[in-house]
Amino acid sequence: MNAVAEAVIAEERRRHGRWSVSGAYASVQGRRLPLVDISIGGFLARLPEDGEEIESPLEGRIYWKGSRELIDFPFSADIVRRLGGGKNIAAQFQALEGESIDSLLQFLSAIEAERHQHIDRQQRAAERRVLTRRFGLWSVVAGSVLAALYLVWLFGLSGH
Repeated sequence: MNAVAEAVIAEERRRHGRWSVSGAYASVQGRRLPLVDISIGGFLARLPEDGEEIESPLEGRIYWKGSRELIDFPFSADIVRRLGGGKNIAAQFQALEGESIDSLLQFLSAIEAERHQHIDRQQRAAERRVLTRRFGLWSVVAGSVLAALYLVWLFGLSGH
């Protein structure tokens, strides 16, 4: 099977929507695993390049510092796949309980809110660029009209 077909099959196995995340990590077995993405069902994490194996089941905490809050919560998970030649692991959460479920949902909501803020900032910046270009164009047009009027006033319509 080729890599494209394997990627499609892997995507179809997912039961939950995923959020790409930066700055989040799972603290497991005394190591820090940067998260690539997360869902209500589990996460995808990069393994450190220290050569040590990570064994299932995973017990640890997930940490993330957003622009407005710090979120951390305990989790238990099982490794369900090793991807990217063993450089990444896909983990499925074991049953989360009360406060951990609330923290995970708060975490996912915070990621989504930050994503929306980022998109809004990009849109405002794009609008400012468009307005700046329009202002520049109208400034050139206005300057040209003023220069033409000055020349007409200076030399009159006769050209002398």
